Amino acid sequence: MGRFEAFAMSNKPWPAFLDGLGNGAGYAWILVAVAFFRELFGTGSLMGMKIIPDSFYDLGYVNNGLVLLPPMALFAVATIIWIQRSRNTDLVED
Repeated sequence: MGRFEAFAMSNKPWPAFLDGLGNGAGYAWILVAVAFFRELFGTGSLMGMKIIPDSFYDLGYVNNGLVLLPPMALFAVATIIWIQRSRNTDLVED
C-alpha cells in the first residue's frame, strides 16, 4: 500500500490508475497461481473435478494434505519469486 501511495502522490491520476490496475492484476495472478497448485497437490482436484488419475493413486501417490495448510502458501510464493528471479537476473539485488 505504501508503494501505491508513493507512486500516486508523485504522478498524475491516469498513470497512477494504470499502475494500480497493473499491480492489482499481478497480485490477483499470484493468488490464483498459489490457489491452483495448493488445490491440485492437496486434493488432486480443481474446482471439484478430479485431475490426478486413479492410476497414479494405484502406483502409490497420496494427496499431500500439508499443501492445504496456510504456511504452504508462503513456500509457493517463495518458489514463484525464486523462479522469476532466476529467469530475470535484472531483478536480483546486490
